[in-house]
Amino acid sequence: MRTAQHLQSMAIQAAMAQPKDLPKFWRASTTPDQKLDAQLIHWDLIDRFTSGTAGRADLWDWMETGFTYSQLMRLLAEDGTEFTPEAMAAIADQLNTYEAIAQRHARTGRVGFNATELLTARAAASVFDSLIEMDRYGVAEKAAIWSTEQMVHVRRKMLAEACAI
Repeated sequence: MRTAQHLQSMAIQAAMAQPKDLPKFWRASTTPDQKLDAQLIHWDLIDRFTSGTAGRADLWDWMETGFTYSQLMRLLAEDGTEFTPEAMAAIADQLNTYEAIAQRHARTGRVGFNATELLTARAAASVFDSLIEMDRYGVAEKAAIWSTEQMVHVRRKMLAEACAI
């Protein structure tokens, strides 16, 4: 199965292939196959977390996926899409779990959820499924590029904290 990092790498390549000055209405949307892959990826990551088979790379992919979808929601909202407070809360709640889960991994070497985090991840994944269906005008690609950049900063921060210990 493709990882979130691989899909985002493909999105970056596709974005680089498109001229930046194209009007948004001419930019390609996510294909049905890409949408299905995206939907399967985050559910697969949740399954890995709950089965105990997730590793560090899965943790990074899961976080990057959440950043991508939070940015996708923000970009869609800027373009006029309205979201329910529950959908916005599901995304925010997941983003708020990242630090605790990353710290737990640093302490124990294990990647997983507690009960509350699992419920949060499932709620966010349901919202993610809807968000990817709403993609238009290459917005998901923009979100993927942004989240890739954010993960560079997160990894640097985690590395600096690990070296300080």
